[in-house]
Amino acid sequence: MNRLIVWFRRLTVAFLVGITLIGLQFGSVVYPAQAETVTPEANSYQSQQPKKTEELGKKTKNSLKEAAENVKEKLNLDEPLDPGTKQVLNSTQKRVEKAVKPITGKEQGTYQQN
Repeated sequence: MNRLIVWFRRLTVAFLVGITLIGLQFGSVVYPAQAETVTPEANSYQSQQPKKTEELGKKTKNSLKEAAENVKEKLNLDEPLDPGTKQVLNSTQKRVEKAVKPITGKEQGTYQQN
């Protein structure tokens, strides 16, 4: 009777391990999302696959320029700094110089030596 129970337990464990491994194999399949773009912004981010390698450099260069212009426009990088921002940056620079002077013995940092 004991042998029958041990044999049944081993069979059950083997069956459960097999089912688990099969389930893990089918569960790890990832299907890519294939949806149509809805907004015009999404269309502008899609890339076209070049057919020739020579075109790849030109298209990459153009798309990098477009991306840089887009970031420049979105972050308003063409506009001058606000006077309040300049004051904060200058005061921070002076505080850093005061804190660094006792350590390095110099007033200016390596960023100002150029």
